[in-house]
Amino acid sequence: MPRSTAGSVVLRLLVGLVALLLLGGAGAAALVYLSLVSDLPDLRTLEDYRPPLTTVVVDRAGRPIGEFFEERRRLVRLEDLPPHVVQAFIAAEDDTFFEHSGIDYASIVRAAWSNLRAGGEIRQGASTITQQLVKSMLLSPERTWRRKVREMLLARRMEQRFTKEQILHLYLNQIYFGSGAYGVAEAARTYFGKDVGAIDVGEAALIAGLPKAPSRYSPLLHPARAEKRRRYVLGRMRDEGVIDAATYDAAVASPPALRPPPEHADFAQAAYFTEEVRRLLFEKLGGERVLRGGLRVETTLDLELQRVAVRALREGLRALDRRQGYRGPLRRVAPEAIPAEVAAVGEENALAPGAPLPTERPLLAVVTGLDERRERARVALAPGVDAEVQLEDVEWARPFNTASAPWKIQRIATAFRVGDVVRLAAFRPAPEGEGGAEGPAAGDGAAPGDGAAAAPDAPLRLTLAQEPAVQGALLSLDVASGEVASLVGGYDFAGSEFDRAVQAERQPGSAFKPFVYAAALGRGFSSASMLQDAPVVIDDGSGKLWRPQNYSRKFLGPITMRESLARSINNSTIHLARDVGVERVIELARALGIRASLEPTLSLALGSYPVTLLELTRAYAVFARTGLALDALFVRRVLDRDGEPLLESLALEPPSAASPDAPPRLPAGEPALPAAQAYLTVDLLRATIQHPQGTGAKARALGRPVAGKTGTTNAQADAWFVGFSPDVATGVWVGFDSKEVLGKGETGGRAALPIWVEYMKAAVAGRPERDFDVPEGIVFARVDARTGLLSPGGELQAFAEGALPQASADAALGATEQRRLERLDF
Repeated sequence: MPRSTAGSVVLRLLVGLVALLLLGGAGAAALVYLSLVSDLPDLRTLEDYRPPLTTVVVDRAGRPIGEFFEERRRLVRLEDLPPHVVQAFIAAEDDTFFEHSGIDYASIVRAAWSNLRAGGEIRQGASTITQQLVKSMLLSPERTWRRKVREMLLARRMEQRFTKEQILHLYLNQIYFGSGAYGVAEAARTYFGKDVGAIDVGEAALIAGLPKAPSRYSPLLHPARAEKRRRYVLGRMRDEGVIDAATYDAAVASPPALRPPPEHADFAQAAYFTEEVRRLLFEKLGGERVLRGGLRVETTLDLELQRVAVRALREGLRALDRRQGYRGPLRRVAPEAIPAEVAAVGEENALAPGAPLPTERPLLAVVTGLDERRERARVALAPGVDAEVQLEDVEWARPFNTASAPWKIQRIATAFRVGDVVRLAAFRPAPEGEGGAEGPAAGDGAAPGDGAAAAPDAPLRLTLAQEPAVQGALLSLDVASGEVASLVGGYDFAGSEFDRAVQAERQPGSAFKPFVYAAALGRGFSSASMLQDAPVVIDDGSGKLWRPQNYSRKFLGPITMRESLARSINNSTIHLARDVGVERVIELARALGIRASLEPTLSLALGSYPVTLLELTRAYAVFARTGLALDALFVRRVLDRDGEPLLESLALEPPSAASPDAPPRLPAGEPALPAAQAYLTVDLLRATIQHPQGTGAKARALGRPVAGKTGTTNAQADAWFVGFSPDVATGVWVGFDSKEVLGKGETGGRAALPIWVEYMKAAVAGRPERDFDVPEGIVFARVDARTGLLSPGGELQAFAEGALPQASADAALGATEQRRLERLDF
């Protein structure tokens, strides 16, 4: 074969092979391309951008009191952002954003060269804002070449489908900023406690520096690193010409102050309430909708009163805790270990040398010495941060003992030993009243950051800040509407989420007695009816005999029904319950909304069957409403993210199942008992406060018409006061979760009533003073308090028409004297 022919064949073969290779390569490339684009996410899903949003809970005035979220985010329109905020992000993340079509090829080359010079380590990225948005919203975070190519393809498509402004809107609302904040609006709230429209250039630079590495540049976790990054962003803004040199210098010279959202303090105040809201919404709407739906939950809570309720309960529990005594140090270290312990305590307190002592929180301290001549303890809160505790400030700190009455210690060594690690707070004089003459400042409304006052050369003065082991609860309702104004379920939600106002079933003790007396009023008894306070012995059916005792361990003999309830006499109440019939007492309690299990035994009259504070307070409110049933409403309405109503008028109910024999509760507004009977019960309950020996006498401090009843269970395991004005019904419970003894003399009148009074002072303030409405069928007459008979100089009492006493006290005394003389004749 000629050489030219052979060469021609070889050439054709080579050409064919190359063509085949090119074709195969093109086919392979097509297959790869198809594999990359075949299942790309549909960009149309972004046209109706509805990301997970925070559900916000507000009080009755629209003030935020809580949030539920999966991603904490609030949407903001691009046009509502200050220009310097948008410019900060462009300068920090993508300075050619308005020029490229989704991919910045020049940046890719620069990043590749930089990373190559770093030995292959990835030090510089080249992702545009568009690519970051694609990665955040449409792709997984895996770092593979396949995902990177898909990211670039989607970025190009996104730029073709959306305007630059639309992309910025998505990006600034979607991206994560650390500390649980998604979107620029939430970032501004999280780090500066303000609306994003109010942040300045320096603040904008800080948050614009976060998306690159939110944890690494977190100003909360790494302040120095965050500041360096902020200055870098400011430099980029200056270099890009969006700020001038003077603005740059001013921003660099003034690092922004970090502040939590101001409403977060109120979130803690309302935590028990908002947890009840969350439980009900999860039940009705499902967790996903609540956590992602951006709902607005408008509640009945009055934030101002809620703050008062929290403060009153905490102060009352701290006062009781001090009466119980000091439970001792948190731990004790040997003298040689004190320096190391002081250093450890200093780290835990996070105290900087020379900084003022904070008063908004308790601090740990180590007792380093005792001055027994001056009766003072020297303590260290950190290396170089010393203070002292004076005997007069801890006189209450006797050894813990609930079996004896409180007494004042006489020596500082009774409370402290060298090496004790204790919890202290800045000293301040306590309000006059029960609980001693001093108290800790922490948590009592001191301004955060204030220092403890002291003379220039005097050591800082501290006192014990023992956290109470005892618990309590407070619930308050508007009488007219039934709306929950305040709810506190314990001393501190962070320490215990168990809601004792709604979930805890405790024996009400004498706070159940009003149902016995109300039932009697419906059976023809009156406040002047004579009862017999005499010993009673009851066989409980098991062969055991029950001998109820009065609190005073004395028997008063004949006593009016009014005085019996006012002084909370047990045995006369037992006799009354037996005369009325326990079944009728249960029937009345059911009509008032008590759903707990109640057995027809005489011990029921003394509150032996557990109920919730919610049930009891709601039932008392029916008396104040002249017998009309009510719901304890706590959510007015729930709106979706578009402002459309989803739910309205939601009522609070105990989570435990109702007793099988309990009928359905009456609808709100339906009569639960006759108006006259309800009013007569109110008049009886006023006697517990007006009577000189009434168990609720301390409530007279309000100076207004109020009514209520104390409750104390056996061995003072539970203390109650439930009462009301014409406008507000409030219940307070105090006790240990473990049902331990509260202490000698810790009755409802001592442990619970002061909390109630302190709260009710604020609850009725600003309301016009008025008396309880008198319904038809009520008449008034003056009655002798001892005999229950008519007397011109007696106490004015209410009666049902036709139920006035028939004789006068003077006539009765005359008849008695006549019988005495007749006996002398024999």
